[in-house]
Amino acid sequence: MAKLTQTVGWDLRLQLRSFIYPATVVSTALICGVILVLPVAALPPDWAAFFVFMDPALIGLSFVGAIVLMEKAEGTIFALGVTPMKPSTYVAAKTITLTLLAFASGLAVAYIASDNYDPWRLLVALTLSSTFAVLIGLACVARVPTMNKLMITLLWVELVLLLPLLSHFGVLPEMLTPVIALIPSYAVLVALMLSLDPAPPSPWAEVYAYGYLAFWCALGWFWALREYTRNIVTEGR
Repeated sequence: MAKLTQTVGWDLRLQLRSFIYPATVVSTALICGVILVLPVAALPPDWAAFFVFMDPALIGLSFVGAIVLMEKAEGTIFALGVTPMKPSTYVAAKTITLTLLAFASGLAVAYIASDNYDPWRLLVALTLSSTFAVLIGLACVARVPTMNKLMITLLWVELVLLLPLLSHFGVLPEMLTPVIALIPSYAVLVALMLSLDPAPPSPWAEVYAYGYLAFWCALGWFWALREYTRNIVTEGR
C-alpha cells in the first residue's frame, strides 16, 4: 500500500509537470461551452449522455498515451523494470490518478448537460467508464513506441468504440442492437442513460450496463498488466 501511495503521488506530480490538468480543464470547458451555446432550453437525455460519454473517452484514451510516451522518451518507465516495483503497482497508480481525473471532468460535463440526473447512478457510470477507458488506453500505449503509431492505434480503437453511437441515436435498425451491445462502449452509453434519463430504469439494463462494464474493467486490467509486463518491464531488463 505504501508503494502504491508513493507511485500515485509520483504520477500526480508527473501529470502536473506534463500540463495534463490545464489540458483537461480546456477540453472540459470546450465541451461545456458547446453545450451552453446550443439553442435548446435543456438537452434530451440521449444528447446529454453523448456529451458525457465523449469527455472521459478523450482523457482515458488520449492523455494516458501522452503520459506513458513521455515516460518512454525520458527512459523513466523502462528504469522501473529493474526496480522492486511490481507491474501491478504501476498500472494501478495510472488507473487511479487518471480515473479520478476523467471522473471529475465527466461530472462537470454532466452538471452542465443535465439538471435531472441520479447522482448515485452517475457515480457508478463515470467510475466504471473512466476506469475502462484508462485501462484500454494504457494497454494500447504499452506496445507502441511513437506518437504516430499511437494515433493510428487509437484511431482504430475509437472507431470501434464510437460505433454504438449509431445505435444510441437510432441510426442503425434495432435488430442490430444485440450485436452492437457486445461493444463495451454501448454499455457506457446505457449506464449514462440510466443516470441522466428521468424515466424509471430497466433492471435488465442495469444488470447489463454495470455488469458488462465491470467485466471489461477486469479484462482491461489484465490486458494492460500483460502489455506493460511484456513490452516495458521485459525491455527495461
